[in-house]
Amino acid sequence: MGPTLPTSPGRPAAPPQDDRIGAGGFLDALPAAGVIVGEGEIVVAANTRAEDILGCTAAAAVGRPVEGGYKLFLDRARRAAGDEATHFVQPFGLGWYMIYCFPLPSGSAPETWTVIAAFDITAMKNAEFEIRESEARLEEATRIAQLGTYKIFWQTASVQWSPHMYVIHGVSPAAITHPFGKYRNLVHPEDHEAFEKIFNDQLDGKAVRGAEYRIIRADGAVRWLRFDARVLFDADGEPYASFGTCQDVTEGKQREQELKQLLRRNAILYEALDASPIGVAVVTTDGARPEVFYANAEFERLTGYNTSSLGERGIAGLRVPDESGEAWDAVMRTFATSASGAFELTCARRDGASFLAQVEVAPVSDYPGREATVFVLNLDDITHERERAGQLLQSQKMEALGQLSGGVAHEINNLLQPILALADLGQDFADKDPSKVRKYFEVIASSARKARDVVRQVLTFARRDTPQLAAHKISGLVADALNLLQSGLPPGIVLDRRLEAGDAVVMVNPTQVSQVVLNLVANAADAMNGQGKVSVRLSAVDLDATRASALTIEPGAWVELSVTDRGCGMDSYTLSRIFEPFYTTKVAGKGTGLGLSVVYSIVTGWGGTLKVESEVDQGTKAMIYIPATFSQPSAHVSS
Repeated sequence: MGPTLPTSPGRPAAPPQDDRIGAGGFLDALPAAGVIVGEGEIVVAANTRAEDILGCTAAAAVGRPVEGGYKLFLDRARRAAGDEATHFVQPFGLGWYMIYCFPLPSGSAPETWTVIAAFDITAMKNAEFEIRESEARLEEATRIAQLGTYKIFWQTASVQWSPHMYVIHGVSPAAITHPFGKYRNLVHPEDHEAFEKIFNDQLDGKAVRGAEYRIIRADGAVRWLRFDARVLFDADGEPYASFGTCQDVTEGKQREQELKQLLRRNAILYEALDASPIGVAVVTTDGARPEVFYANAEFERLTGYNTSSLGERGIAGLRVPDESGEAWDAVMRTFATSASGAFELTCARRDGASFLAQVEVAPVSDYPGREATVFVLNLDDITHERERAGQLLQSQKMEALGQLSGGVAHEINNLLQPILALADLGQDFADKDPSKVRKYFEVIASSARKARDVVRQVLTFARRDTPQLAAHKISGLVADALNLLQSGLPPGIVLDRRLEAGDAVVMVNPTQVSQVVLNLVANAADAMNGQGKVSVRLSAVDLDATRASALTIEPGAWVELSVTDRGCGMDSYTLSRIFEPFYTTKVAGKGTGLGLSVVYSIVTGWGGTLKVESEVDQGTKAMIYIPATFSQPSAHVSS
């Protein structure tokens, strides 16, 4: 028989004298999986709850060394407390156990047993893990959402913050004491009133929805915070506090502001486009043909079409039927090749009428190198502009004709003098000296022919017609123009001419050549107040790539016509505006400001270019470049 186990408060009753039966009855009364281990770590007794941990039946474990989880529990207990009582939590298998180990004296016998009781706390541990995992997920979610939580206790006006509240405000827990004594210092000065209302509303038990104010963090950053709060109730249903969330909404505020600015810019853009005096359309090429995505008010007025009515045929609806349409083909190529271009072509209105239009197409590329699928198309009705240009050209020609009239009258008068004088003398010598009369008639005929040529040139210059370009030797045309102009220049102007273009042929209109020469020389004479030398140079040049690029023309054979004076010159501002119609620095009545704009229009119509260099008080040099051609000159023009 074994020793009798004493009893004490809180400890299970000791087994009776019969070790196996007594111990078994003692362990069976335990609400835990238990074993009793004797000397040599031999199992003295075990209950049925211990079988899963032992890995065998209770009966099979008795008399054998302790094994399984109990061996693990016993070793840990002895490492921690030796033979003293101890308890700890230990996982084993798929479960968690609260382990109690304590010595159990065996009465008068010297042997001491050790009781190992394992209480299954797996369910409690799983619940604890779920709570911790839920808290971790909540903390991570609040971090991602820039969201903190807090409680305001009404009676004490004290506040509890979640960890992320300190992150949002950029402070440490030690920096803020509650109630909100120091917190008010974080609030933006302009938002103190809003903050106090939010705080006081919660103290008064009111719910808060979407309240906002700004704070200034220690690093100087201004942040927008949004608050929501509800009332908390105790176990008796009495309200005692407010629970709230605080979210950093600065990025959202910034995006909201950017969106407002974007919407405002878009609204202004649409208003500006609709107010534009030029028709503007946005064309897309995502479909089978270019389609109009947007058209402003002027585009609709010019064409009679709106976005929906053009949808059936796309931009091709503006094409005039039965027209060769080379310009329209070029427009379509810009859409196909993501290119830009400017075109002058005829457009059809919805009512069947047509008009002359200036069309400009520009691609809108979202990424460099990628083919564009969106294009901006500018459309302007230039029908009346072309008519006005013709009228202005004729007006300028008549102005120039007025400038010539004095010189022409003087020239014709000089030619009439020998005609009149010799006609009278011829009557006296008609019978006496027939040979002298013949000479008089030759002079009379020569003077009459010259007068006829002068009148013919003036009539040609004044004639209102559409200039036709043809191949001409430029030297003869410039010489004729200078001869016509010579007599109309002020007496103090010396015309220094050097025409060295040889047989160079250009595609021009003779009347326009006279007009160009007249304008340039007249401007040079005016710049010198009628006193000085005007140099006119004409030469054939072969421009290399560098010089041609500086003039924005193609390399090759050109004819250069330059007119130089040493007059008052022009500053950079005046020089930048000289080709504008009606811009002039002359006093009222001395010019219309059309001269150089007409010259520029004529020269570009020849495929040439005009470059002017000038410096104040140093003079001006106007240079015209006309492409040379190898075509034969017109037969009716003298070389």
